[in-house]
Amino acid sequence: MYLEKLHLTNYRNYEKLSKNFSSQINILVGANAQGKTNLLEAIYYLAIGKAYRAVRDIQLTRWEQNHFIISGEIQNKMGSCNVAVFFQQPAESGGSAGQNTRVMGSKGRKEIKINGLKVRKMADFLGNLTAVLFAPEDLNIVKGAPIERRRLLDNDISQVSPSYYAQLQQYQKVLIQRNHLLKRIHEREKGLDELEIWDLQFLKLSEEIIQKRLQVLEKLSPLTRLMQRKLTKGKENLEFKYYFNRKRELKIGNPIKEILVQEMEQVKKEEIARGMTLWGPHRDDLIISLNSLDLKLYGSQGQHRTAVLAIKLAELEFFKSESGEYPILLLDDVLSELDLERREHLIKIVQEKMIQCFITTTEDLSFLWNDHSKIASYHVEKGTLQEYV
Repeated sequence: MYLEKLHLTNYRNYEKLSKNFSSQINILVGANAQGKTNLLEAIYYLAIGKAYRAVRDIQLTRWEQNHFIISGEIQNKMGSCNVAVFFQQPAESGGSAGQNTRVMGSKGRKEIKINGLKVRKMADFLGNLTAVLFAPEDLNIVKGAPIERRRLLDNDISQVSPSYYAQLQQYQKVLIQRNHLLKRIHEREKGLDELEIWDLQFLKLSEEIIQKRLQVLEKLSPLTRLMQRKLTKGKENLEFKYYFNRKRELKIGNPIKEILVQEMEQVKKEEIARGMTLWGPHRDDLIISLNSLDLKLYGSQGQHRTAVLAIKLAELEFFKSESGEYPILLLDDVLSELDLERREHLIKIVQEKMIQCFITTTEDLSFLWNDHSKIASYHVEKGTLQEYV
């Protein structure tokens, strides 16, 4: 799988871009704040249907414009296809013509097309392009809040199982409705009879999501463990543990539904008192341990970085096992953060497996590769891309 050509219109600091890329190594060189990361973000958008950072689509539109377009020509095992995303800002609320008055509370209109045909369901969009992103902020997978680790799992699963994405969307809707009802019950002491209806839907979706997460961890864990041992010459063992409501470890084979029902009954009074849902996949966590110790609490900065690299390398193999082809790899200013040994290990894997890779850097790194025939280097400056010759 590879991205053959990328087109951008009014995306971030790119007014217009249409560029072909190498099917293997693409190095994006430039000073900070010139648009290197924006390019990777646009590519990843074509894989997961949204920005990987916590921003709204409306914030991705170029200044003083009211829409953006991202489209890519992709080669995968099914052949070639064109994937395109069009976003239109909501109507301006006040302000004169030409001003960029953004209605931050509104979502605007997003339209996705595959080969020119409008996509009605994300299930039809996901999987045409799969990607693994490795960025400096990915250290938050280890050091950050539980939402960072849940996002890692959810993004990976959604790319290879579009139905899971649909379950997540439905879960969020039911969660919002259940929270609204809990608040009404708390304020008016009415609506308890309705709660049972939402409980049944919430329980079913929660069980399905947790089961899928556990199934994927069952596959991802040995891959991550293997990569960690390779990177540390067998000295370090990396393990994942899935914790329901951040307090009880769950494994494949556990009676998930019974556990969920038990928790639901135990916290119901507190939920009504606080007007919010206090259990469910949105509160779960993934504990990463290194040699049986919590990596977040006891690991060094170097161990954190090595663990994240092991996870990313394992993701490559996971996608390959699930879809039959490697995803593209996006490296956002991370090679300079790795020591020589780990950098060489990563480059060796990319070369041997012929994975398409996009690398951002402030200096030309083409010297790291012995074979330059599959390398394309580009200078990025103020939202423009110029290939080195």
